Amino acid sequence: MLHFNEDQQRLWKLAWPAIMGNISQTLLNLVDMVMVGQLGALALAAVGLGGQVSWFMMPIMAAVATGTLALVARFVGAKDEENATLALEQSLYLSFLLGIPVMLFGWFFGDDILRIMGASDNVIELGYEYIKVLFAFYPIRFVGFTAFSALRGAGDTKTPMKLGILMNIVNAVFDYLLIFGKFGFPKLGPVGAAWGSGIGITTSFLIGLYLLSSGRLVLHFKPSWSFHTSMARRVLRIGIPTMVERGLFSFYNFLYMSIVTRFGTIALAAHQVGIRVESIAYMPAFGFNVATAALVGQSLGEGRPDKAEKTVYEAIKMVSLFMATMAVILMAFPRYLVMPFISPSDPNYGEVLRLAAIYLIIVGISEIPLGWLFVIGGALRGAGDTKSPMYITAVSKLLFRIVPAYLLGFGFTIPGFTLGQWTFPGFTFEGLGVIAAWIAMSLETFTTAALFWWVFKRGKWKRVKV
Repeated sequence: MLHFNEDQQRLWKLAWPAIMGNISQTLLNLVDMVMVGQLGALALAAVGLGGQVSWFMMPIMAAVATGTLALVARFVGAKDEENATLALEQSLYLSFLLGIPVMLFGWFFGDDILRIMGASDNVIELGYEYIKVLFAFYPIRFVGFTAFSALRGAGDTKTPMKLGILMNIVNAVFDYLLIFGKFGFPKLGPVGAAWGSGIGITTSFLIGLYLLSSGRLVLHFKPSWSFHTSMARRVLRIGIPTMVERGLFSFYNFLYMSIVTRFGTIALAAHQVGIRVESIAYMPAFGFNVATAALVGQSLGEGRPDKAEKTVYEAIKMVSLFMATMAVILMAFPRYLVMPFISPSDPNYGEVLRLAAIYLIIVGISEIPLGWLFVIGGALRGAGDTKSPMYITAVSKLLFRIVPAYLLGFGFTIPGFTLGQWTFPGFTFEGLGVIAAWIAMSLETFTTAALFWWVFKRGKWKRVKV
């Protein structure tokens, strides 16, 4: 039985609802993949790749959400309720306005993005239909995500958890009804998964908006229907480096997925299944990311940087224990974790299962540093230091993920040459295929975690003004 000290109890009180809430959010994707997986590898690849295109839009959403969390946490720590409420209101307006161009982008350019990523014609056709429906709900999705971030910054992680669970239940029900055409609903196939997600997101959003407006939560949304440029600028000043960081991450992920896609539909399907399974494994890390960000921001709002630093050390201890457990599960039972996502009747069942299991073993090695990355990243962003993660992402993901994935995956040749009396005969490396891309991803997790640790130890985050 675990025994937590006072600081660890504060962390766990905020972390466990965030863990459960994000598990529910992740299940939104997992349920899609399980049901779509029954339709075959083509449907699985199309929905998985469509989801990756959706992920590329996260930087814009993260810009407002990160600035909101940092500001609300500071205001709550300083007991400034008026500015905390104002920050919430302005952030909701910003997120809705930014969601509209994202929605239009998906509608008009979704197929082009799939084509650039190297998808086959069949995957493009099916994936684009999925994308158009999914992106229609982006303005609502942005607003809901921002509201969740504000509540977490204020120390309320239970409400996002409950709304996330509700969203997942609604999504699961409509997935079943619309993918397979049950009880008189139209049979939409993979596109039904997008509709199920959108209906779940909308339901959660409407109930959350009612709760915020009713005054029952720690924050109260009182719409003035006016735009306060000074507060909006403060949100964006913190958030824009996060947008750039996530934009770089999305661009690098785009390059990375383009590499994976070129190894074929079977490799892509295995990659998508592996990602979905691993997404459950790093939920503890996400929970401690949220808890650390909120408590660091509140501690700095109280004028207690020493308290903020101690919180980070305690979070690292706790997340290491949880992620070590997840690593053992991933590496010990990979095939059993993958099986629910693949239909045994699919002719590619055996190969997808084999590759996805290898994926889980490789990423399992880096689960503990992944936990450190989440915790320290949360601490820096909660403090308002969003520039350091931006710089780290710009360097680490390019040098330690993209370049090795390409060179080790496809192979390379070093031509022979003569230097004085010495002759180099040349060297050719044939390439390891998609497995090399997964090794590179695990390597990059270690290097990024080390760089985050270096920035944290320097201590400049304690003096950031928001």
